[in-house]
Amino acid sequence: MDIKIDALIPFDTLQTDMEHVFSIVEKNGKVVLLKDNKPVYIILKYDASQPSATNTIPTETASYTLQEAMKIVLSEAENFTMHASKLADEIYERRLYLQKNGKKAQYTQIRARCGHYPDMFEALPGNYIKLKG
Repeated sequence: MDIKIDALIPFDTLQTDMEHVFSIVEKNGKVVLLKDNKPVYIILKYDASQPSATNTIPTETASYTLQEAMKIVLSEAENFTMHASKLADEIYERRLYLQKNGKKAQYTQIRARCGHYPDMFEALPGNYIKLKG
């Protein structure tokens, strides 16, 4: 996101000179409000022709693959072992991995990933997953 220097406005200006803030939004399409010289809010001009201005909800992006997320959680678990459904819940709660649709990985997906990475994980009876090594 490129932001023009005149679009950086102290937050207090919104309270003292709202017309000035919105004139900059009209001019630049956006304003970044600063508190303690740090960005805290962005005001964007609504543009109905832009797809992002529709009723879409942006999905969160997680920064780990499923096997990386499994490794992180299992490395902190007792005996490096956890039930697949609890593992899926913990990965989702910590937002370590999300499916492309923004939903959590199912325990069956967790279990299948064990088969793809037998050097990292062991699938135990009762749907328990163990981190190797």
